[in-house]
Amino acid sequence: MTALAFHKGELMTSEQLAESIRTNPTVIRRLVAKLVEAGLLESFKGKAGGVRLSKTAKEISLRDIYTAVCDKKLIATPDKEPSKQCLVSCNMGKLLDEVVNGIETNSMNYLSNIRLSELTSKIK
Repeated sequence: MTALAFHKGELMTSEQLAESIRTNPTVIRRLVAKLVEAGLLESFKGKAGGVRLSKTAKEISLRDIYTAVCDKKLIATPDKEPSKQCLVSCNMGKLLDEVVNGIETNSMNYLSNIRLSELTSKIK
């Protein structure tokens, strides 16, 4: 997303984006599909096709990007059954949920306050 913002409206291919972050174009295509679905990217097919931002970089927060591509919480909690004989074990699920929900809320609020344009403005 930062590469697309930096190139301001130019169409970029999955190959170009993959080269930029040194990964496989298939990885990029999977991410692009999610970002298009979320309305953050526009995709153009064909020989001269590619993707570009569908909004300005100032309108896109890091939270927008994160929620578009990530299906999981930031921190996974164990889903094992507690030991019925242990009072601590029986309460850990609830306790950890409170902590993880707090971290998740704070992190999402933090990401909401960072715009894609802020990242690109720091590229020299």
